[in-house]
Amino acid sequence: MSEPSLRRLRYFIALAEHGKFQTAADAVSISQPALSAELRRLEDFVGKPLFLRSPSTRLTPAGLALLPHAKAAVGAANRFNGVAAEVGSGEPATITIGTVATFLHRGLPEAVKDFTTARPHISVTTREATSASQSDMLLGHEIDISCGHMPLQHPGVICTPAARENFWLCVPSELGDLSLAEAADRPFVIFRRSASPIYHDTVVGICRSHGFEPRIQHETTSWATAVEMVAHGLGITLVPTPLARSSRRDERLSFSRIDSDPNAPQSWVTIRREDQTGPVGDLSMDIVVASEESTEAAPTTA
Repeated sequence: MSEPSLRRLRYFIALAEHGKFQTAADAVSISQPALSAELRRLEDFVGKPLFLRSPSTRLTPAGLALLPHAKAAVGAANRFNGVAAEVGSGEPATITIGTVATFLHRGLPEAVKDFTTARPHISVTTREATSASQSDMLLGHEIDISCGHMPLQHPGVICTPAARENFWLCVPSELGDLSLAEAADRPFVIFRRSASPIYHDTVVGICRSHGFEPRIQHETTSWATAVEMVAHGLGITLVPTPLARSSRRDERLSFSRIDSDPNAPQSWVTIRREDQTGPVGDLSMDIVVASEESTEAAPTTA
């Protein structure tokens, strides 16, 4: 039996991501019966079903095991095609950065600007994504640099630690220099754990180290939302230094430094090992340096 084609792997990925045969077929521009037939051939090759069809379409354990490898294979092929096109046409190369939102306040834009100024023939793009999702994206060649809070344990990558984050208590300005202990009974705005386990657990851990359990009333998936909710008087929150610095001129807010060093999360910049000595490696180190420099200047309180 012949090995599965990249096209068939793309169909497999499409159904895994969309969960419905017709939606997946539309996404890859084939008919639903043709998609079903191609996936049956792939299952025949594997020797086990990849999907449960009833009561809803979902991956079997075999499908779950093979999905990241399918993404890696398709991603590598896409990367090859892109580089081949660049070599053949002379068009600028592209580096894609996956990043969590806080890196945008931690020197990433400045690092990219300086890099592209020095190397105008290279185009740099960014994709905001969670730390967890960036692992598959990096191994699947969807991104070239990962900026997040989870070190990737894989022999094919290099993880470089960037700056640790200190945290600041963010409260409505009318509360003034409120201490964290004095804020213990107030409602908290906090990162939803499913969106960022590290930030959620860090904030909870800091509160516990100060002798109380935070009364979580509002959950968000972005720091910008959390800060805006505090500005409207809906609660208080803890934010990392880059966010405190970017919001320091907002007269609705007040910030005070929290002793959070033991709980401070580590940030990481990760690349594929094969890219270590090229432009990707250079840009990744520029981002690390910018991240470390961004922690040096503390925000002024409003």
